[in-house]
Amino acid sequence: MIEIEHLTKRYGTNVVVDDVSFTVEEGTLTVIVGTSGAGKSTLLRMINRLVEPSAGRVFIDGEDTRAIPEDELRHRIGYVIQGYGLFPHRDVAANIATVPRLLGWERRKIAQRVDELLDLFQLDPAEFAHKFPHELSGGQQQRVGVARALAARPSLLLMDEPFGALDAVIRSKAQDDLLAIQRRLGTTIVLVTHDMNEAFHLGDRIAVMDQARLLQHATPAEMLMHPADDFVERLVGTAERPFRLLSLAKVQDAIEPGEAMGEPVAISDSLHDALSRLMWTGRDALPVADARGVILGKVSVGGILQHGRPLP
Repeated sequence: MIEIEHLTKRYGTNVVVDDVSFTVEEGTLTVIVGTSGAGKSTLLRMINRLVEPSAGRVFIDGEDTRAIPEDELRHRIGYVIQGYGLFPHRDVAANIATVPRLLGWERRKIAQRVDELLDLFQLDPAEFAHKFPHELSGGQQQRVGVARALAARPSLLLMDEPFGALDAVIRSKAQDDLLAIQRRLGTTIVLVTHDMNEAFHLGDRIAVMDQARLLQHATPAEMLMHPADDFVERLVGTAERPFRLLSLAKVQDAIEPGEAMGEPVAISDSLHDALSRLMWTGRDALPVADARGVILGKVSVGGILQHGRPLP
């Protein structure tokens, strides 16, 4: 979907992004993470040419973005920023309809798309279509912002710190909502954050930046097992590493033969969730069931903890 080749941005003698290259596969969610000033937001904005590169190239579906007119390129790419950038004087329906109207869609088609997206984001059109942004909660504004970015059915969505203004509870729900929508629509997403927990929760792959350079681009599991350098290792967090490994692994990875008492855990649950259940119930093991409720075996505290040990 996206090929970034030797991308560089300079402002005078100040290098903000320094010779960055990586590939984003279609239908995946890639998170760019790093400390403040690392260059991650500038890198994101060079993908849709809100910032013009000083050197290097970006290809989308094999097409050099320099060959695409700027307006056309940005209409093809959804873009969500922190605070969502909703127009305060437009209601929800008009905000979502922004890009389709610019593209000249028919009024009926726009109305259908607005209702479709509101339903998708669990916002009843009858209740929310004609509300204004100030009448929405932070989580609702976030959903409307993402809906607007998806209105023209872009295959690519760029998100710059989209959850930064939300409190912890709403932020967690918003992250889960985004994952559900991304899986349902198959949209390719590149998301910037400074929060490593968010990166591990959301990312199929994570790109770590520091001082304008890309230090590592890998799956969460690869990064946990083999951090590229001391900076990445500190960012991952040595103490948290076993728990992050458990969040990435599934119960099916640690299922054991035998029987156990108690309410079954789902084979699709994470090992972190299963361990929490075991601790809460005070049991050494619990049965494991598939989606039909068929018992497949058991999962134990000892078996789970084996999966939380990083490889040497």
